[in-house]
Amino acid sequence: MSHMIIFLALYLCIYGTAHLYFLVKARRAYYLHGAGYFLVSAALLFLLLAPIQGRLLEMQGHFWPAVIVTWLGFIWMGFLFLFTCISLPLDAYHIFIGMGQKITGDDLTGFMLSRRQSIAIAIVAACGLLLYGVFEARQVKTRAIALHSQKLPPAAGRIRIVQISDLHMGLMSYPGSLSPAIRAINQAKPDILVSTGDLIDGHLFNENHAAAKLREIPTPLGKYAVTGNHEFYIKANTAQAFTKAAGFTLLQDASVSVKGLLTIVGVDDPANSNRSRNDAEIEAGLLGKISGDPFILLLKHRPAVAAGSSGRFDLQLSGHTHQGQIFPFGFPVSLLYPMGHGLHELAEGGHIYISRGTGTWGPPVRLLAPPEITVIDIIPRPPPPPKPEK
Repeated sequence: MSHMIIFLALYLCIYGTAHLYFLVKARRAYYLHGAGYFLVSAALLFLLLAPIQGRLLEMQGHFWPAVIVTWLGFIWMGFLFLFTCISLPLDAYHIFIGMGQKITGDDLTGFMLSRRQSIAIAIVAACGLLLYGVFEARQVKTRAIALHSQKLPPAAGRIRIVQISDLHMGLMSYPGSLSPAIRAINQAKPDILVSTGDLIDGHLFNENHAAAKLREIPTPLGKYAVTGNHEFYIKANTAQAFTKAAGFTLLQDASVSVKGLLTIVGVDDPANSNRSRNDAEIEAGLLGKISGDPFILLLKHRPAVAAGSSGRFDLQLSGHTHQGQIFPFGFPVSLLYPMGHGLHELAEGGHIYISRGTGTWGPPVRLLAPPEITVIDIIPRPPPPPKPEK
């Protein structure tokens, strides 16, 4: 509950400031007053609260009102974020010109835009980028990497793992929204399909159909999933039921041996408040119980390597960051998670791969952070030849 209160406080503070900024810009550009100013203020207040209203309507079972309010709220969120990112540099430019005018005493107003020109440029540019971002969000890229390991028996051949992450299926999903990801996964022909959290983020219009599409993907060695934080923002039982209906083995602080070829370890997201021990202890305990020397695949939603886990797994697959999803939001995200998206070799041994994510959270938009599936080929490496005797 405390985490939710903190989130709501930050949301209202940061997002509310963006709305106030837009209101001030609109009032000054169009000289809003009286009824016009009141109507614009009321509309902005509604849009500020729309994502929260949509979630509340969903929890109360009002599906279609929740869908409408959520779509309005998140489309506006994407627009307002882009508008702010474009408008702030324009404001900085005008401040710079104004300072130059004061210092030089020259009339530099010819280098300035009017208030209406400035806000019009920001609105048109934001709308254009928003439309492009909706298009980019459907262009699922395939990122292929190969890792060689002596831990796989040579007879095993290549094992192909396909990772999806952060699909966020829910009220923002629509018929066909899953198709690009399903197409890319099927083309990759995985032996194993893994989901590294935030698979589902609310009620779906056609939940059974979506689950069936994922379940029907052929995977000779199975499907495995872990929870993300958003699975715990809805009813956990609902998220678990959907994940299992989609054909995944849900690993909640558990491990499984896959036909003796490799061991997959999955840990719950810290958003699960029912855990009795801290996350690092649980993870270290799971890794410490594995006998023998198998290839260890660690599934973990957030891209953080616990100190007690370093050097005890071969590959960690994570998501969560979306690479910011909408440029330039990736810059503040990198402050929280310094390891950017992609493959990283760890000093203690092993690798971590951080996915950009396959879907979208909030606005159905991606800008300079295209969605992806990751195709990881684990290839047996023969042991080194014995050293000749002296």
